[in-house]
Amino acid sequence: MKKSILACAVATTLAGASSAMAGGLWLNEFGDFSGGRASAGASAGTDDAATIAHNPASSSRIEGDQLFVSGGVYIPDVKFDVDYSSPRNGFDNGGSAGLNAPAASLAYVHNYDDSKWSTGVYLGGFAGAGLEYGDDWAGRYNATDVNLLLMIIGATAAYEVSDKLTIGAALQGWYSSLEQKLAVPRLIPGREDGRAKIDGDDNGIGFSLGAMYELDDRTRFGAFYQSELEPSYDGDLKLQPIDLQVATETELTMAQYVRLSMHHDLDETWALNFTVGWDDWSALNNVFVSTERGGAGIPTKWHDTYHYAWGLEYRLNSKWVFTGGVAYDTNPVDAGNRSPELPVDRQVRYAVGTQYQLRDNMTVGGYINYADLGRGRIYAENFGGEYQDNGVLQLAVNLNWAF
Repeated sequence: MKKSILACAVATTLAGASSAMAGGLWLNEFGDFSGGRASAGASAGTDDAATIAHNPASSSRIEGDQLFVSGGVYIPDVKFDVDYSSPRNGFDNGGSAGLNAPAASLAYVHNYDDSKWSTGVYLGGFAGAGLEYGDDWAGRYNATDVNLLLMIIGATAAYEVSDKLTIGAALQGWYSSLEQKLAVPRLIPGREDGRAKIDGDDNGIGFSLGAMYELDDRTRFGAFYQSELEPSYDGDLKLQPIDLQVATETELTMAQYVRLSMHHDLDETWALNFTVGWDDWSALNNVFVSTERGGAGIPTKWHDTYHYAWGLEYRLNSKWVFTGGVAYDTNPVDAGNRSPELPVDRQVRYAVGTQYQLRDNMTVGGYINYADLGRGRIYAENFGGEYQDNGVLQLAVNLNWAF
């Protein structure tokens, strides 16, 4: 009976702790050329094979076959500053909590000769989080370690309805894994806190839709829709020191979203790019964690978010192109409902990049992107404060080969 009660109690704690796991985690940059302008205008076509990750319809701009590969790294800087806490929680700030993570993606596009059809395939990481706080930090009953990964492979097809309009779609297979560790409050005075770990993974099917309209040789528009994904992490809940292990299931929601983009060439040297978007994060209205001995679900009180991006391209000569851009995403959650698993506030991204024409059929490039994730204020019952450091630096290099 005592183990059953403990399992239910931990499930309740995990439900509260996991409520922020999926919010605001969609990536807008995939290591491609548009990442150097904060992906502004990406749904209107990027002129490399990675364009199909932003909009499957944009493959119509690709001539022949193209292969794209990229690699990089995410370097977070995350540190909490405790304002208040209970005697049990203490005042430890958890130290530097961010974990470096690799990044990679690839894409291939094939355009059929004398046909209005084009197809492609892409693979990459589309969401993720990695945090590791100190074992004795003030928020340890929410989390000490968090690792979340979402990978997508998509097969695309596009059809040119007319000289100006193309429509496209992608069938996606996805895989996601979740691991979370946290402290469990001691039930007997004088004893040490318990330790709980939940892990699991899931896979499923999603889709995206896109359209691109080329007004003229200088101006084009793109529209993109990503379906909602609902991973359900079947795994194990392990509790120490009593050596309890039970099956568990954690249900989260990755929100559907829309992007509308424009690309406009001012002249042969300069180009402007814009994107606006909407993310349906209010769909994350409840997170449910269950075990064979019981479960718990809580409301998350998340809001829909809005995305804005603006970017420039400057063509120095026939070999070099330079880019820059800024993106802004609104805040998905209030301080009273925010959790330290994902300390996201409003997000501002600053990016610069370049591309070099290595050969007639090959380009190489890269970019630097810094995401300011805001102060991330937390007003919980037993502790609170804000993040004095809360950002992620992304470095990426890429190669695109036409053949």
